[in-house]
Amino acid sequence: MPVVQVSLLSGRSKEQKRAMADEITETVHKHSGAPKDVITVIFQDVGTDSWAAGGTLFEDR
Repeated sequence: MPVVQVSLLSGRSKEQKRAMADEITETVHKHSGAPKDVITVIFQDVGTDSWAAGGTLFEDR
């Protein structure tokens, strides 16, 4: 049972997440052969005050 965890900066719409979940599920199914109904995609929304890149919080960019 494949599980894909996706961490994103907060702000994506439900429609965007639905589209990503569909594409991710299709890709995992295509390359692993796992049935689509057992592929799980978990989205974790992270605020800009909790995510940094290059030592700088995204809210400070």
